[in-house]
Amino acid sequence: MTKDYELTTCGLSCDLCDSNTTKLQDSAKYLYKMFEDPMFQGLILMFNPEFKKENFTGFKETLEILRNYPPCPGCQNRTDCVINQCAKERNVTTCGECEFLDLKAGICKSVPKQPKSPMMPPAPVFFQILSKRYKNWNVENFNALKKGERDKVNSKIEKMIKEGKSSRDLIDFSVNLFEARK
Repeated sequence: MTKDYELTTCGLSCDLCDSNTTKLQDSAKYLYKMFEDPMFQGLILMFNPEFKKENFTGFKETLEILRNYPPCPGCQNRTDCVINQCAKERNVTTCGECEFLDLKAGICKSVPKQPKSPMMPPAPVFFQILSKRYKNWNVENFNALKKGERDKVNSKIEKMIKEGKSSRDLIDFSVNLFEARK
């Protein structure tokens, strides 16, 4: 029997998230160790003579921040997320429960409100971007849940976990979240 996996407000999975699984922090720790190794630095300079030694310092500082980044509190607990703010305003747990989500089309039809943060697009726009970025997997999850197929959603998440995959394996990397701010 599969356990109930936690779905985020927008329909993705906390159990597959790189921030939740500490894959981001672990990768940063590994890369940091590599950049400490003079042989690795020599290889980089050998293959890319244009790379400046000062670049190692800046990159290592960034990796230091990432490797010590606190674990994610889980999407449901993020008050800075415009989708969570929207769900709270509408008194729903997930977008799948909201009257404005057109599950057939996979789009949110609510009127976009200007978010508090200039870094985030309005909730309906952000939902669209996330859906596109994750190849509508979140919409598939909501459709399955609506049909009472929770086990189907859980099985897919469990299978990915067993295969050592994360949400990153679902991403369409041509969709840039930062483009949404324009």
